[in-house]
Amino acid sequence: MLHVLLVDDDHNFRRSLLIQLEFEGFHVTEVQSGDEALMYLDKHFQLQKGMPDLVISDMKMDGLNGTQLFSKIQQNYPSLPVILISAFELQGEANGCPFLKKPFNMQQMLSVMNQSLQNHWV
Repeated sequence: MLHVLLVDDDHNFRRSLLIQLEFEGFHVTEVQSGDEALMYLDKHFQLQKGMPDLVISDMKMDGLNGTQLFSKIQQNYPSLPVILISAFELQGEANGCPFLKKPFNMQQMLSVMNQSLQNHWV
């Protein structure tokens, strides 16, 4: 079972996506900020267990935003794929990271997830 770390400060959206991902067979850990996501990754990397296979992060959050989180993950965990999501139009901020504009349907998310995982496991 693939493990997804879901990062979004919108509780209702995060819970909705979590439920959909779990229905599709994923194990999902949710956090509400980029800072929490980094703490989670650092802790589980040190324990050498519980690391996610994929991170899905909102772009617009207080504190560490999605783009900054993506950069830190690239530095510290380069083999960990990230997907950025946002209700706002993307303006060149993703730096090569897969991006989905909210609202999206689950088929779109699954397609991007599969692509991201395949590209990192090649």
